[in-house]
Amino acid sequence: MKKIRVAQYSLTGCEGCAIAIINALARIPKLLDHLEITTSRIIGYVEPREADIAFVDGAVITQHDLETLKEIREKSKILVAMGSCASFGGIPAMRDDIGFNEAVRIVYGSMPNIPHTGKVEPLDYIVKVDYVLPGCPPPDWELEIFLRNMLLEKKFVLPDKPVCFECRSHGIPCLLDQGKVCLGPITTAGCEAICPLYNVPCYGCRGPIEELRLDKYLEALEEHNISSDKLLEELKIFMNKTKPRIILEEGGKK
Repeated sequence: MKKIRVAQYSLTGCEGCAIAIINALARIPKLLDHLEITTSRIIGYVEPREADIAFVDGAVITQHDLETLKEIREKSKILVAMGSCASFGGIPAMRDDIGFNEAVRIVYGSMPNIPHTGKVEPLDYIVKVDYVLPGCPPPDWELEIFLRNMLLEKKFVLPDKPVCFECRSHGIPCLLDQGKVCLGPITTAGCEAICPLYNVPCYGCRGPIEELRLDKYLEALEEHNISSDKLLEELKIFMNKTKPRIILEEGGKK
């Protein structure tokens, strides 16, 4: 098995995904024999370097994010959008709803001396992304599977089922029946329904399923007397730049 060069980068975000990589490697130390970490702020190497795989977390919010991402893309054979922020804007994208000045007041208190971009954008708005590992953060086991696939030169594919499938598998009661806005029916599985397991509605941190049937989901909400306005508010948390949010903003059902 060959050795692959791995780089880890964090744009604007909480860096929880960076910690998730460390946790994943700690679970499978034997994988380290086949990996060479070329770049990671966590271990003190911050400049973009040539790599076979680059994991990038965080959204593009500042000019520095934008310039760094373009350089990372040039120096990486495979670029992975890691986590909700990199994949579809995530929580940082709420800035576009709150308004720039108000968001700055809430987060910084005063205007930082950092040039910001006009809009918060996920990675694929700027560069070509080869793989998406969604979640806040992605689970350790998914990172392990991804790395094993890369070492074996196999393609990695996300689950094609919604979180509801995992709820049913674990016998978790449907939270829609409790009148809660749960995004499980339209969210990509792979988290083992960890939030509904503890009676917390799915907030969609893994992004929308590929075969999205938003019309059916809206019908289900109506049957449970849940307003679609509440759905729109929930989509703003993680799925700000995704198809469901765009469809609802346009007032359509597809």
